[in-house]
Amino acid sequence: MSEHQHGHPDTSQGWCCDGKTYTEATAGGGECCQPRGTKLEDLPAEAQELARKHLSEVAVTE
Repeated sequence: MSEHQHGHPDTSQGWCCDGKTYTEATAGGGECCQPRGTKLEDLPAEAQELARKHLSEVAVTE
């Protein structure tokens, strides 16, 4: 199964405060500021906004 399916990033591992998914942020050895499994609604307000913007941008590019 690929990380991206029809414009939807893999959110199964949770979200990071930069608006990326945990999977995207940690790919290639990167780090995430949130623990694995952090839900979108559990992020700070600014991070939720970044994540929603990221989701809409990914959907547009597919």
